[in-house]
Amino acid sequence: MNKLAETAEHVGEFAREFAAQNWVDMDEEEAVGWRKALADLEAAAATFRSTVNLID
Repeated sequence: MNKLAETAEHVGEFAREFAAQNWVDMDEEEAVGWRKALADLEAAAATFRSTVNLID
């Protein structure tokens, strides 16, 4: 379970880094979509990590 939680966190980190490198090329609509996607990924990773911590 810890590996899955780490993977979820890494996916969020990768998406954040990808977006940071590509903000310049995004129009406002794309940027809004990326900000929402990043927030959703980070929230999901945090929830998953909390659940894993409760189980362990």
